[in-house]
Amino acid sequence: MTFSDQQSKLLQFVVLGLVLLFSGAEMVMAQTVSFRGNVGASFFRSPDLQSEVLNSGTSLGLETGIRVYRGLEITAGGSYDGFTLNEENARLFGSGGGDLSFLSGTLGLRYTYLNSSDAHPYLTTGIGLYRLQSTNRREVSNGELVSAGEKVQEVKKGAHLALGSLFRLDDTYAVFFEPRYVFYDLGVGIGNSARYFILRLGVDVQL
Repeated sequence: MTFSDQQSKLLQFVVLGLVLLFSGAEMVMAQTVSFRGNVGASFFRSPDLQSEVLNSGTSLGLETGIRVYRGLEITAGGSYDGFTLNEENARLFGSGGGDLSFLSGTLGLRYTYLNSSDAHPYLTTGIGLYRLQSTNRREVSNGELVSAGEKVQEVKKGAHLALGSLFRLDDTYAVFFEPRYVFYDLGVGIGNSARYFILRLGVDVQL
């Protein structure tokens, strides 16, 4: 699969999700639409060797949701998660590698427990396409890191699962905190997939 094919596939998935989401909204009376933006810190968890040779990274995300029943929302979003190579650890473990980034588009569900307070816990999950890209690739030769060639990229199915808290400031604005697990490459099974963990902090705007 070429780079343009991968980009097109990911873009088509996100666009289709947004079209379905907003088309569905027209059929829901008095629906509530929300938009979210977040920043965060990412931590690679598995495979174990990758978690040793990658530094903690950054996460950026955008998401929209439409409430379809009480606290239940259909969501569509995109995110970028990036990790840099820890060259010292790469030499120590005799392992090559490179900087990793994940660009994703997902569709999912989010259930928020609505109560009389301003703090609302929620559970969210989703599935989508993730483009993995490895750049600045290095390999160990005679104890030193040398260039390992061009960047590598691929698109696989992935999923996320998170439990978060929403703190409402008023009827329009809220902030949220969300620990999220991401599973990359569902084709090999959840247990064998690459996994990373994100601590997300963001703003929710309700229309």
